Amino acid sequence: MLKNTNDITDTREILLAILSNSGTLAGISLALVGIINLKPNNPKLDTLADDLYIFSALGFVVVCYLVFFAIRLLHSPRISYWVRIIDALFLGSLTMLVVAGFLTVYTFV
Repeated sequence: MLKNTNDITDTREILLAILSNSGTLAGISLALVGIINLKPNNPKLDTLADDLYIFSALGFVVVCYLVFFAIRLLHSPRISYWVRIIDALFLGSLTMLVVAGFLTVYTFV
């Protein structure tokens, strides 16, 4: 979460935005696994990029589940703990997706 907030409404809106984006990015990650298998140039880099895409998709799906459960726990005193975990997992998955994208571009070019 980019801003520290104690307002339940702001936290809910941010969680819903993360939910929407992580679902979309999970689908994109899985689609990129299929695209990268169309043109095998360097099997070693392709395998690494495939793994990164798959793990990032898995991370985004886990984020979707965690956000779903965090929305149900909005009034809990530990919601800030769960939001930090969701943020870290989302950013980690996003970083894996970007690194895999660079490997894919390096493979195709």
